[in-house]
Amino acid sequence: MADILEAIQWDHANLAKLLDAMEAQLDRFDRGEDPDYDILRGVAEYCLNYPDLYHHPAEDLLLRRLRVRDPEGAAMVGALDAEHQTLSAKVHRFRDALDEVLKDLELPRAAFVALARDFVASYRLHMRKEEETFLPAAARALSLQDRAEVSAEAGPRTDPLGDGAQEEFEALREKLMRWARESA
Repeated sequence: MADILEAIQWDHANLAKLLDAMEAQLDRFDRGEDPDYDILRGVAEYCLNYPDLYHHPAEDLLLRRLRVRDPEGAAMVGALDAEHQTLSAKVHRFRDALDEVLKDLELPRAAFVALARDFVASYRLHMRKEEETFLPAAARALSLQDRAEVSAEAGPRTDPLGDGAQEEFEALREKLMRWARESA
């Protein structure tokens, strides 16, 4: 079993790739071109099905343990658990707005792009904060035993876009791999 801190960093790297793909599609949409709506929808569904259900709860468990082991370090990190709730609300709003766009309902292009870009920027800022403050604080304060216990409590986590991707995300994984090759 991989260390939970390494697993979180791996998740962040994967999510950053998804956000890159999403931004490329938003650039197209912003220019008046048709984006790949499957990528936009897939990123929203991914965030609702993996970070919201597995990644963030695991981080919340780590944060609770950090608050016990190093209250001062945890205080420096802040309320990441509250940020997880905010991110979840943003991804729900984005998915709902995307549904409106796909149904040809009245939603100004600029409003949709602003909402989507806020979602992307919020996720990037959150991950950077975790990488710069939370994960280093957890690495300093939590023993390998602490991290193993948190990992066990969090339960098994399989990234739906990783090897052996869940069927519902296989098409998104293929699109992202093709997009990455074409944009390289």
